[in-house]
Amino acid sequence: MNIDVSATEQQNYQWKIQSEQINDMKKIIEIYPYAIETLGRALSVVRINAMFIPTSSAILIDPLQREFYSLPQNIIKFKLKKDFEHNDNEFVPEYTHQIFGRNKIIFGYKNLKINFYCLSSSFIFCFNVNYDEKINQEQNQELQTDDISQLLINWIPSSITTTSLDLFLSKIKYENEYLPFGKQLFNYKLKGEESSPYFIYCINQNYFNNSRFIEWFSGFETFVKFFINSESTINNKDFKMIIYLLYQQYQNNNKQICYTPIGFSTLHLYYAYPDKKRPRISQILILPPYQRKGHGRHLLTTIYNDLRKDSCVQDITAEDPSDKFIALRDLVSLELCHKYLPDLFSKESILKTNRLTK
Repeated sequence: MNIDVSATEQQNYQWKIQSEQINDMKKIIEIYPYAIETLGRALSVVRINAMFIPTSSAILIDPLQREFYSLPQNIIKFKLKKDFEHNDNEFVPEYTHQIFGRNKIIFGYKNLKINFYCLSSSFIFCFNVNYDEKINQEQNQELQTDDISQLLINWIPSSITTTSLDLFLSKIKYENEYLPFGKQLFNYKLKGEESSPYFIYCINQNYFNNSRFIEWFSGFETFVKFFINSESTINNKDFKMIIYLLYQQYQNNNKQICYTPIGFSTLHLYYAYPDKKRPRISQILILPPYQRKGHGRHLLTTIYNDLRKDSCVQDITAEDPSDKFIALRDLVSLELCHKYLPDLFSKESILKTNRLTK
């Protein structure tokens, strides 16, 4: 229900609101005829206290039906095939508004759970929806239950998604056949890890004509909707683009060498006058089970080292960078400056800088 406030009222009231009242107002939904009256009383209280009411629509939750409401962040869990046997390696989404809307509320199910299972190499998904009880719409005809499966299918490519666990499990045997796409640029091991090497590959424009790669990467990009606050995904018509993929190499139970992608970055190549190009980092994502281990640093460093070889690259920018990315970029830039411009960090240079700044 949109809150209609006249221009005069908008000019006369500078509204602020306390966090508890924001949370209450976000959960209000117009269900019963007295919703307008209830909201009107709330507005009166807000105006008296000079608070701010967001312009988004507000909804009223009947306390008797509160148990049928769920916040997506609390009930969605992901698990990669490589971690199926480890219960502690589940992870939850950071963002859900692209799929479930700005209100971020799912209605109609009691004790709702949504589990995503993902084959680590092919990125085929299986999701199941479990709940104890679904609200009786025959007795509550004015209520509209969310169609969870339809909401998810609208955002996750149907070619890589199934709700059949048997079909999903039948594809596991093909995981061992997966080989990395692209050209290998760099490999490394993390300190303290003896068995798992990591490889970074580059995907150039030639792969954007490869339907197999496009379908596979669309599965990988499914995670973008849940972990990057953006709606952008790959445009397979955009040939001025580079993708960097990060793989972990491991041995399966049969001692076969396998590869699982754990991160990626997409870059668009823009023109820079007069005859240069300006790569712009559009996305960079390390899957949650592998975050805070140094993989993002290795990936971004490899991107910089690869692009600096191209004399046509004028500089490297980032599209709408998050605070986390800015911190990562500053760290990598400092390390590269220390490596390629060591004189800047010499004792003489530091003493000279100190004298100039005094």
